Amino acid sequence: MIYLDNRFMEIARPIIEHEKYQQMRYLKHHDEIVYEHSVKVAFYSYQMAYKHNLDWEATIRGALLHDFFLYKFKKCFGPRIITDSIKHAIIHPIIAFENASKYFDLNKKEENIIKGHMFPFGIPKSKEAWIVSYVDKYIATFEYASNLKKMTYNKKKKAAYVVE
Repeated sequence: MIYLDNRFMEIARPIIEHEKYQQMRYLKHHDEIVYEHSVKVAFYSYQMAYKHNLDWEATIRGALLHDFFLYKFKKCFGPRIITDSIKHAIIHPIIAFENASKYFDLNKKEENIIKGHMFPFGIPKSKEAWIVSYVDKYIATFEYASNLKKMTYNKKKKAAYVVE
């Protein structure tokens, strides 16, 4: 997924082309791949930050790295789904920041964008961090809805075969 926006790509390219970042192409997230989700969050966050004359470069970098946790979060539908999801919501921004810090030089704003994106479990401290948190939730809502729609469709399809 490459966006035809030179400003965005100039800042995003060193991160998205990094070999560790490329590992995110193999991790599922909501109803997408973590890589695609993160690039989408970064692009829409950048557009908002740029429009409002904010630090769009830090917005791009922080948004690209907000889910740089590099592990598969396994949801098991059962009694622990709520506690497991809350634990993941609290822990993954910290792990994403630790991973990002290993491979990229981050400023304080980028650090907070990564650590604060899971509001209310993290607290965004800048307008840019609030934008990324909002855009992340907005996009995740559509990804969850798409996944639910697919699951419902597949159940109906299976049920139709069982009836016959």
